[in-house]
Amino acid sequence: MDYLQTLGQTLREIRVDAGLRREDCSGALSREYLANVELGRQSISIAKLVSLCECLGIPPSLVLTTVEARLAMLKLEQYQASQERQVREYVGAGRLRSEASNGGAQGVRGKRAENNRKAVQSLQSLGRTKTEIARELGIGTTTVDRHWRKVDSEST
Repeated sequence: MDYLQTLGQTLREIRVDAGLRREDCSGALSREYLANVELGRQSISIAKLVSLCECLGIPPSLVLTTVEARLAMLKLEQYQASQERQVREYVGAGRLRSEASNGGAQGVRGKRAENNRKAVQSLQSLGRTKTEIARELGIGTTTVDRHWRKVDSEST
C-alpha cells in the first residue's frame, strides 16, 4: 500500500471508530472529497487534514505517525520509540529546534550570501584585489563587487 492509501485507510478507521459518517465531517471536507481521500485516490492538503482531524478529535501528528508506522510495518509502540531516538538525534545535531530560528527565514541563499559577504570583507581587509578574491572564493567578480560596495558604503 502507498502513503495515500494508508493515510486514507487510517482516516476512515478513525472516523468509523468515532461513530461519524462522512456527512458528519462535511464542515471539514465534502462527502465526495473525503470518500476519495479515504480510498487513497486523492491527496489532502495540510490545512484540510488539520480541519478533518479537528472534526475527528485527533491530532494530525498521531494520524501521520500511525500511517508511517503501518508503512514501516511496525507496531505503534516500536515506531514511537524509533521516532523518539530520531528526534533526540536531530535536536542534538541542531537540525530541529523547539523555537523558530532566523536561519529558516533567511534561507540557504541568504546564508550563502552572508558567508560570501563576510569572506569578501575579510579578504579585502587583507589587501586582496577583487579578482584575487573572486578566484579564491570561486565566485564571480560581480558578487565581489556587490559586497565590496557594502564595505565602501559602511566606512563612509
